[in-house]
Amino acid sequence: ARGVRRHEGKVTQVLRQAESGHIEAVELASGQRLAADFFIDCSGMRALLMRGALGVGFEDWSHWLPCDRALAVPCESAPELLPYTRSTAHKAGWQWRIPLQHRIGNGHVYSSRFMEADQATAILMSNLDAPALAEPRHIRYVPGRRKQVWIRNCVALGLAAGFFEPIESTNIHLIQTGIFRLMTLFPRAGFDPADIAEANHQARVEYERVRDFIVLHYKAT
Repeated sequence: ARGVRRHEGKVTQVLRQAESGHIEAVELASGQRLAADFFIDCSGMRALLMRGALGVGFEDWSHWLPCDRALAVPCESAPELLPYTRSTAHKAGWQWRIPLQHRIGNGHVYSSRFMEADQATAILMSNLDAPALAEPRHIRYVPGRRKQVWIRNCVALGLAAGFFEPIESTNIHLIQTGIFRLMTLFPRAGFDPADIAEANHQARVEYERVRDFIVLHYKAT
């Protein structure tokens, strides 16, 4: 109703303005060129715009949060479902169990410095409540944050802005607060350096508080 158009495709190239350094357009594998005044990077951990095109660095927080691998596998539903998520401590990480109406979601988060993938997989598969519905999916990640979430005419949201230990699903929360921050400081009258600096300051403070909240889980238990 408001004229929004959706284009789907794989971004193969990011074009920037010579003078300002702003992103001018993205080019898709189909050859289609999409130009805009403002871009939001939601390309996940690859951060195609923020890291790939704009070169924004990443703060590695592995020395605080050593878990850097996750395995995920669904299994069949159980006769009686617990009305909560269960987190179980293991030797080099922890396991999640999330009951849904049609299946149970399971996963094992661990540190690759202290456990091999085969061992982590065996621990996960031996602690399922019912037969698995698929093969375990392996996920690699580096805990930390993008040094800036807003630069020039691009804002990073979600995994493009950073990723933490998933024990409290804080990344879902950070997506929502990132959207609210963008709504509050939306560049209606141009890209004011003060607004951009404020967005980056708020994001840094929030991400560091979330980091410490997650560290507390391990420190206190």
